[in-house]
Amino acid sequence: MKKHDSLQIIFIRHAETNYCDIGDRDPSDGELTAKGEQQCNELGEKLKDLPIDAYITSSLLRSFKTAVGVCNAKPDKPLLEICPELVECGCTPGYYGCNEEYLQRYYKNIKMCEKLYDTENYEFGCEAFDDNIIRAEKVISYIKNRFSYGDRVAVFSHHGFLEYLIPTALGVKPHVFRFSLDNISISVVEFCRDCNAVLRCVNK
Repeated sequence: MKKHDSLQIIFIRHAETNYCDIGDRDPSDGELTAKGEQQCNELGEKLKDLPIDAYITSSLLRSFKTAVGVCNAKPDKPLLEICPELVECGCTPGYYGCNEEYLQRYYKNIKMCEKLYDTENYEFGCEAFDDNIIRAEKVISYIKNRFSYGDRVAVFSHHGFLEYLIPTALGVKPHVFRFSLDNISISVVEFCRDCNAVLRCVNK
């Protein structure tokens, strides 16, 4: 992916997950399988030479560990930002993923993103269609307002929520078209100076 005079968002789905080994987390917050751990290493090798300006991940462990696989492959061990608003649709109500202290067990250079909802705690729906549309709109708006043309941002999330994020980035209502995303798949949306959004690849 060459760096264009545009804002690029690389949407990445997490690696293969096992929901039978949750450990001390919520049942919706699965652990990676051995294959999933290997996929993280492979993804890191694939992206290690690609210039990326920011790394933003869901606070669910499977997404976070996938992002860590990419960050560990970078020689500068870049900052990894945690955005609970990226969690999967249908999580247990009131569960917004792992906190910063928990995630530092796996990667030290992390911080929480600013809250995208004007609430003291993380409070947002992730089950209803309309709630997920609003959540996707907030995430895409945050990225577009924070970053500039020429920047490239990697966003690590989940199949169900990527089905909202990618169409929202394109200005299309979610679920007008459906797609299936493989583990560690890469999809790229590019925001151009002429105000068009371009889908560069899906599930690459």
